[in-house]
Amino acid sequence: MSARSGPFDPGPGGRATHLVLANSLGQLSLWPVWREVPAGWSVRFGPAPHEACTAALEPDRKRA
Repeated sequence: MSARSGPFDPGPGGRATHLVLANSLGQLSLWPVWREVPAGWSVRFGPAPHEACTAALEPDRKRA
């Protein structure tokens, strides 16, 4: 993490710092756990470490 961290910095390893959100259109978003979930979005995965959340955003290669 940089000296000036932002909401999408990975944060300390192993800490639940992020969420994966989904909206009614099936769009997904990486979201910092400390921010309020915006209207129209719901938690699909997490809270979990940054790495786990980014992995949850990747398409399932087994279905492809």
